[in-house]
Amino acid sequence: MKILKAHEMAELDRITIEEIGVPSPVLMENAARGVLAVIEEKFPDSRKILVVAGKGNNGGDGIALARMLYLKGKKVDLFLPMGDPKGDGELQLRVVKKLGLEPIKVEPAYESYDLIIDAIFGTGFTPPVRGKVASVIERINSCSVPVVSVDIPSGLSADTGEVFEPFVRADVTVTFQFPKVCHVLYPASKFCGEVLVHDISIPESLADDIKRELLTADKLTLPIREPDTYKNREGHVLLLGGSAGKTGAVILSALSATRTGSGLVTVGIPRELNPIVESQLVEEMSLPLAGGDRLSYFCVDEVLRLQDKFSALGMGMGMDRYEEGQDIVLEIIQRWEKPLLLDADALNNLADSGKIDILKERQHPTVLTPHVGEFSRLSGLSSKEIIPNQIDVAREFSGKYGCYLVLKGARTVIASPDGSAFVSTRGTPAMAKGGVGDVLAGILTSLLGKGMGTLEALKLGVFLHGVAGEIAEEGTHLEGLRARDIVEAIPKAYKSIENFLK
Repeated sequence: MKILKAHEMAELDRITIEEIGVPSPVLMENAARGVLAVIEEKFPDSRKILVVAGKGNNGGDGIALARMLYLKGKKVDLFLPMGDPKGDGELQLRVVKKLGLEPIKVEPAYESYDLIIDAIFGTGFTPPVRGKVASVIERINSCSVPVVSVDIPSGLSADTGEVFEPFVRADVTVTFQFPKVCHVLYPASKFCGEVLVHDISIPESLADDIKRELLTADKLTLPIREPDTYKNREGHVLLLGGSAGKTGAVILSALSATRTGSGLVTVGIPRELNPIVESQLVEEMSLPLAGGDRLSYFCVDEVLRLQDKFSALGMGMGMDRYEEGQDIVLEIIQRWEKPLLLDADALNNLADSGKIDILKERQHPTVLTPHVGEFSRLSGLSSKEIIPNQIDVAREFSGKYGCYLVLKGARTVIASPDGSAFVSTRGTPAMAKGGVGDVLAGILTSLLGKGMGTLEALKLGVFLHGVAGEIAEEGTHLEGLRARDIVEAIPKAYKSIENFLK
């Protein structure tokens, strides 16, 4: 499902009306019927309903909805805090007045209603809200009545996850044809409540060129394991990292790579730490490399001499940040000639080196998996700039440096050098714990090593990781989830996806 910005949605509206010939009032009727269906399903006992409508098309949707509710026998009050609407909304207002539904003249007692419909501002609105309407929104939020927003909670921007006070805090948002950026990115999406997308007869093919997309199970490709396969055909991945006090990171990556399906998994670790790591591995192998508490630069030649044995390399998990580490990362980037995933301290060391442009020189698939803090170091952007604009900043970075970016957070964005971006909403707040990113690094490296297309591997891996987190939480508790619980849930996550795709 594509994710649109306001100007894109406006253009699709225009094409549908002017070129395809669907009259604008028809789209408005379809929108209102979509919201009506949601109200009847989710708030069937609501008898007294307040519709707060603005002057634009969003207000027109609200007025059309007020008419439908009125004809259903509901007690409906229509409040127009900005005055009479224009355009198609004016047509809708004339109709409801002829039916005997006159807008109320004074501001209502919001607490006296069973349900409030927010149809003040739509996707074309540019925040912030000012004047009388600002106080109306504040009063709506201060009461305990459930709120359904039409298309977008009034006061939010369709194009970003950023929030601008005041804005409506909705329990349910019914949007039309496609979700908008604010519906999927935090913090704005948190205030949209449950988001439901309703078809209003705009052809979905009109959005084919939009490169923002919601990551859903129907967009995934699962690896195929042939009946005559063998372990090397299923990929032999190398996971490079670990340092004193942080060996657990690369161990978690190794365990998750095995669970994801790698035929062989090898962990490259500083030689003096090898006994610790090896004691935690059974199916996986360890590769003792030059180094004491941390990897030494001399490990690079050891790794590269063995390059033909491996199908993909993931590095950085528990590696530590240090000057020699910068040299290791830069050398690997330049000389590793197979898929390469950079995670955790591989990213920090790259950022610390100040030589991020070296990514542009790579001729082989390169994947970066930063969380917001790591991406801030790489990009120079603040977290306040990154989080509400995750899609845009990820696409820009990926295109600039010719790499694939998996920008992790409460939402995870996968960006490809071709400009496409996929947003995953799967997962749970329980996954906000140490080690969870290391599990993802192992999953993604495993899939890259199995020979899947890079973008297909990343889409499957991110989705699999989120579903595994959800399954793991069901078996434990929001507070008690461990990263290793997610590792053990990977097979069930695979089954869940397979069952959906059947």
